Amino acid sequence: MSKSSTNHPSTSAFKRAQLRYRRQGSFAPDRAADFSELIDFGVPEEDSRIIPLHIPNVEDKCEDESSNDIFYRGLLFGLSSYPGFVYAPQALSKELQSKIAILSVSKYCERPHRTNIDLIPPREGIEENNSTESMWQLWKDENGFTDPHASDLNEANHKVKRNNSSKKKYRSFKKLSWTTMGYHYDWTARAYHEDAKSPVPPLLDNLAAMFAKTSFRVSDLPSPSRTFSGSACIVNYYSTKSIMGGHRDDLEFAMDKPVVSLSVGLPGIFLLGGNTKDDPVVPILVRPGDVMMMGGDSRLYYHGMARVLPGDIMIPALSAKVANDMQVQEDLSVKHTKRSDKNGRFVSQVDDFNALEKYLRLHRININVRQVLQDGVDRITSND
Repeated sequence: MSKSSTNHPSTSAFKRAQLRYRRQGSFAPDRAADFSELIDFGVPEEDSRIIPLHIPNVEDKCEDESSNDIFYRGLLFGLSSYPGFVYAPQALSKELQSKIAILSVSKYCERPHRTNIDLIPPREGIEENNSTESMWQLWKDENGFTDPHASDLNEANHKVKRNNSSKKKYRSFKKLSWTTMGYHYDWTARAYHEDAKSPVPPLLDNLAAMFAKTSFRVSDLPSPSRTFSGSACIVNYYSTKSIMGGHRDDLEFAMDKPVVSLSVGLPGIFLLGGNTKDDPVVPILVRPGDVMMMGGDSRLYYHGMARVLPGDIMIPALSAKVANDMQVQEDLSVKHTKRSDKNGRFVSQVDDFNALEKYLRLHRININVRQVLQDGVDRITSND
């Protein structure tokens, strides 16, 4: 798109913002290192648009003793013109970010969960992955990482087999854009279906419930009950060339429940608009470890990703207030994340550390969790 088209009267405010902050080609200067216009919750003291939020009566507790509900008790912020929008900077510890990331690349993108790859059957000359060829293992093979448990002989045989295979694999990270868990969103029909779903990982359900309940408290959001059940998750896998166009999350039945968004990997520029694409748009610097909650009026606001920032871009340092704040640690994340290989040996994220570190230097992973059905409803009927 030409530079002049960014100012064309038919171009929406959201599109103009996306063009302004996206990765640029030769026709315009790249603004990757310019943070002057971005809202940065990592340095909240320097932006008058950022307002501090507090949980009434439980500021100093992680648990409300009257209801046994768990809340996030770290720093929370909102935006003065965006009711229901809640931001928790650096809420996820480094350990928890690594746990979420390794599960995203090794488990969440495998069956029975559904990915964008599954929408298109393999073409002639494309080889189906066998039962031992996960996308993560293939990525590690392609990038020079090997199984630390494999014997020298097995590894040698594995390399020979890999080198002798001339066919491209059906499922690989080169093709992966997203995966869905829980209710699988039907992108064509723009609907959820009762017979199309897979299990929601307990880790994500518990984290999302904690942050959703926190957003109810700090925003005083109206809801028949201040409960939350994560029944649909979308994991987006971004490279530095990826964007997400402006859209609204408007197809769930429980619109009184917030969408909870978790970010790991590279930072990015998130765009938050309003009820239409012509409403004002604010750009937000999203860092790894940040958690975002969109509830209340902001639940239906347009939003998207203008760009993912390359790893060699130096983002502003965190303020001391944010850097020293409490983070959600692993002990809050439920012990459902252990993995075993085919021989039953425990495989920890440490085994994949070097490969994961490289992957996260090149990608951003965003997970959003939402409640699909209204409270008291346990299934989607044909009349819904």
